[in-house]
Amino acid sequence: MDTPGVSSYTRLRPAARATIGLVLAVAVLAVFVWLTGGVAVLRALTRADVGIVAVGSVAGVAAILSWGEALRRALGGTKPIGGLKYRLAYLSGDFARQVLPMGRLSGSAIIAYAVTRPFDLEYEEGLAAVTVTDLLNLVSAITLSTLGLSAVFLRADVGDVRTFLGGLTGALVVAVGVVALVTRRRHVVERLVERVSGLLYRGATRLGVEPVAAAFEPESVRRRVESYFGALDAVADDRRRVAATASFVAVGWMAFAASLTAAGTALGVGVPFAAALFVAPAAGLVGWSPLPGGAGGIEVAVTAGLVAVAGVSVESAAAVAILYRVCSYWVVVGVDAVAAGLLAAVETE
Repeated sequence: MDTPGVSSYTRLRPAARATIGLVLAVAVLAVFVWLTGGVAVLRALTRADVGIVAVGSVAGVAAILSWGEALRRALGGTKPIGGLKYRLAYLSGDFARQVLPMGRLSGSAIIAYAVTRPFDLEYEEGLAAVTVTDLLNLVSAITLSTLGLSAVFLRADVGDVRTFLGGLTGALVVAVGVVALVTRRRHVVERLVERVSGLLYRGATRLGVEPVAAAFEPESVRRRVESYFGALDAVADDRRRVAATASFVAVGWMAFAASLTAAGTALGVGVPFAAALFVAPAAGLVGWSPLPGGAGGIEVAVTAGLVAVAGVSVESAAAVAILYRVCSYWVVVGVDAVAAGLLAAVETE
């Protein structure tokens, strides 16, 4: 039996769910400000250098564009993908991923659909490319964050970073596990998908829900799984594609670190690039939250990271974290929204 509140929420349209999610994100942000200094944090933000904030915002947008280019390289098989249409499609998918609750969890499926639909690509091909890109993103985050922390260790004393080290270790375990599943234990994934889809198919058939039954028809699911793994092998076996994808993923993380450094500079708070290179990827990994864009979790993680490795006060770190999120999330969401509108206008012509 469905819980009334939950069932009512799931029947809402995506736009309504996104609106609710963003409202909750703003509410969580207000609580965060109140807990970390309240008026002192807000006063610090009013003194931010607008010009440097603009630089940080450009870096935040550049990071997303770099990740879009990373995915384009992973998709670059027999059919050329690119141009303005691809970038608008990617940013549109990123918009949905950023504003929907649980968007970070379902982001791979959202992005895969967004970039394959305008180019008549197989969804499985897009999902395979996104899988490789996401895995490289995870490995790059761990690597760059570790390098940044190592550089900080060489320069000065470092505070308590056990939470971040635990998160990095967990992320590394996840990365190794995913690689093992798709390379050494692929049959486990195939059996799991077949069993789950079989249960859904039989349930939908008994209930007479034909669209769902058709989507999970066993033979169709088997062909799609084979197509997905075939596309995954094609991407993974092309070392040049993997290297190019990994390079743009790393550039994206470094752009986020530059955005964090710029946010600190705009507020007169010293955030060395090495510290930002540790905090930005690590916060992205450990600051998980079901709210849009990981709201709440990332702000807390960035604040804790800056206090630990940059030696700044909680109030200053919180102000930097908020400004960093303005540059790397809220501005990006605005750009994504414009891209989604442009793509819709182009497709209706």
